[in-house]
Amino acid sequence: MNDAEDRRGPGLKFPPPLLAIGIIGLGYLVDWFSPLPISAWDQLWLTGIALIMLSVIVALIALFHFLEAKTHVEPWHPTTTVIERGLFRYSRNPIYLAFCSTTVGSGLALNSWWVVMGVLPLVYLLQKLVIKREETYLENKFGQVYLDYKKRVRRWL
Repeated sequence: MNDAEDRRGPGLKFPPPLLAIGIIGLGYLVDWFSPLPISAWDQLWLTGIALIMLSVIVALIALFHFLEAKTHVEPWHPTTTVIERGLFRYSRNPIYLAFCSTTVGSGLALNSWWVVMGVLPLVYLLQKLVIKREETYLENKFGQVYLDYKKRVRRWL
């Protein structure tokens, strides 16, 4: 991989959190016109908020690992290392996992099956538009080091 190829990282042109925000917003919009509630339980929103808070904590811990490794979290910048410690011992994509659990938590908080079901297209879009590009980039840049990491650590959990 030459310097010009590495300078742009995996070459993504948009922030991946926009996928989660868009999916949640779309699910909420569909629910507005055609409600599909999960439950009549009044406290369901608390479960959703708790899941969202847990997701934010996971994302912040993962962000800390990026800062600690002195590498970019933004997928349109080059990375300097393969992070293999902390949350990255259990998931190659803990931040994307947090986006997915935030989507489910939002659906619970909003009492909307539409928002919860949005996690399925979100996983698909993350895999096709983001993770595939990132993994190709990391394989080209780090070679066997990244391939060995992929063998040891699952993509999601």
